[in-house]
Amino acid sequence: MDDRQQINSGSKPANMADISREIKAVFFEYFEPVLDDCCMRIDLELGVQLGKNREKFSKEQYIKLLEYLRSIRKELKQNYLLKVHDIFNGMYQQAASNQPGGIDFSKVSLSSDAAVKESHAVAQIISECEHLFYEELASFNKHLARSQGKHTIADSQNPIFPDKLMRALVESIQPLKLNTDCRIALYKIFEANVFSQLGFIYRELIKRCAVPVAQPLYRVGEIKEMDEPALTGVEPCSAEFRLLQEKLSLWRELHTPSAYDLTSALPAAFYEHFEILNALQVLQQFNEDLDAGEKMPVLKWRVLKKLEELSFSDKVKKLAQQDEDVLDLVALIFSEIERDELLQDAVKKVILQLEIPLAAISVGRYSIFSLADNSVRQLLDDLFAAGLFLNVDEHDELLILQRIVSTVKKMSKESGVVFSGWTKEADEFSSFLSKQNQRSQVIEQNISQSMNKQQEVESVRKVVFTLIENSMKGKALPTAIVEFLRNVWSEVLLDVYMHNNEQPERLENTVQAMDDLIVSVIPPANDDHKKQILKLLPGLIAELRKGLKQISYDKAAQSRFFKDLAVWHIILMDKKEAKQAMVDDTAVPEKMDAVASNSSELAKNLTVGSWVEFTSESLKYWGKLLWKDAAMENMLFVRKNGEKMFEIQANELEKKLRLGQVALVKLDPRGITERVLSELLGL
Repeated sequence: MDDRQQINSGSKPANMADISREIKAVFFEYFEPVLDDCCMRIDLELGVQLGKNREKFSKEQYIKLLEYLRSIRKELKQNYLLKVHDIFNGMYQQAASNQPGGIDFSKVSLSSDAAVKESHAVAQIISECEHLFYEELASFNKHLARSQGKHTIADSQNPIFPDKLMRALVESIQPLKLNTDCRIALYKIFEANVFSQLGFIYRELIKRCAVPVAQPLYRVGEIKEMDEPALTGVEPCSAEFRLLQEKLSLWRELHTPSAYDLTSALPAAFYEHFEILNALQVLQQFNEDLDAGEKMPVLKWRVLKKLEELSFSDKVKKLAQQDEDVLDLVALIFSEIERDELLQDAVKKVILQLEIPLAAISVGRYSIFSLADNSVRQLLDDLFAAGLFLNVDEHDELLILQRIVSTVKKMSKESGVVFSGWTKEADEFSSFLSKQNQRSQVIEQNISQSMNKQQEVESVRKVVFTLIENSMKGKALPTAIVEFLRNVWSEVLLDVYMHNNEQPERLENTVQAMDDLIVSVIPPANDDHKKQILKLLPGLIAELRKGLKQISYDKAAQSRFFKDLAVWHIILMDKKEAKQAMVDDTAVPEKMDAVASNSSELAKNLTVGSWVEFTSESLKYWGKLLWKDAAMENMLFVRKNGEKMFEIQANELEKKLRLGQVALVKLDPRGITERVLSELLGL
């Protein structure tokens, strides 16, 4: 049976090993940065996930626990990644078949109650993931089934089903020196930061790893013909390119005289494409050094000069109109790159090296300029986008520059004149850029969430501050009680407010305890009032102890406070000594100063996502506004890689604007080629 008969005979399932490798590559592209960020946040989120179980730890124990988690988080990440790798490598299948009912906690050395508690927490996370991402899982399973030539597959055949990922996590966490509550808290941290992203990862897998039902077989000659269409021929000039030529001609008239004027109107023979390519190749290999301060001539004049040097004929030749237009279009694009102020000189210098290689691949290929999705055009746009706002003194961003350098070197070699070489590199660089953008988005999302939580805490702290001050207003209280309410009980109230949804009854009790404490240290007006105070004291002391325990307040300081409070209550019950013992502390602290908004309209109206250029000692670098607290006028800027750069007040930013140390960036969202060509077409 020949190749043609094999194609017509029906579908052939795709190779599962290839499919698995492809899924694995894409999965880890998104999974690993999310996991890395989660492991870095473990110590920050542990207290939140422990909830009231935090009461079981003393302050010293909790500090040691955090230190332990910081020391093992790198190892935890590596172990978890290895176990997830095992799922793809098939090493997990045997273990999975021995546990058809899920995770077997009977083999774990825990009490039965603890085992049930942990098992329930794990099962709940798995169930929640399956419920939230049901549609994505069903769709992904369908793709896997089709790739195997089946109608459907079991969930167990999906290598990244939530149950498998959770089992790998449990086996990674079990060896750690943690009790049940801490392990459950870790599971919840991973649920909030990793498993919550599974829906997005499944959707990306469906988009990027969709496998057709059949993989047809082709003869080698047919494949080459598909990959290298008309390598030796010339594309016909399309209507779109002819329109671009007309606009370029009009642009020349508007800007004449200029270096882009037509070279000659006299009749003459035209240079062949192979001659132009040869001249470009020589220019690339023997790039002539210019004298200091001398400007490089426009590309077509360099090409013409080299063509004349290489010609051994007395015959006068000139560039054909379409070839001259191609060279001028390339030159216009790179002159725009050279003028762009959002590229550091080191980045600009590298990208500008592509001018001659791009001209060589563009000769006779007019679709590069007429089709926005052309691979050559896409690669140049992606290189330019990758270079924008790069602060190359940062390690992560220096790696991006090194990747740009590597790509430019590839395209500057002889293989750069082969269209398939540009197509291949365009796909690879696009994938690299997508991965970088995905990583930056994850980092930015986590920073934004952290800043929003911080803002929420500050907002609640204001509410607590106002509540305490209003409760003390106009009352003569002992200094020690005032300091206790402001410095200690405020933390109890803050904790209660932050967990109000979980324990709504605690808020009323905590506020009442504050009011009762104030009442209890004010001299009673009469015997009935004294009896009321004595009656509320037992409940007050119990509620105070409960609140202090909630925030793990220092036991020694707690003991001193209650001893002093008991002395105060004894003195207050004695009318003779009460007046002497009381200190008139009616002065209410100054209200929180509102942050004055002295910032200019530019700083005040700066929107999230805007880029700003900072200048320091003749160096410039860029930051993107990621987060802005309108009330506090606090702004947070990040680098291109998503990492935090610094926080700054709006009035400080306005001051830097006045001094010329900061400039707002006007970013053109279009690709560099579209920017130049659109301006021509807009004439």
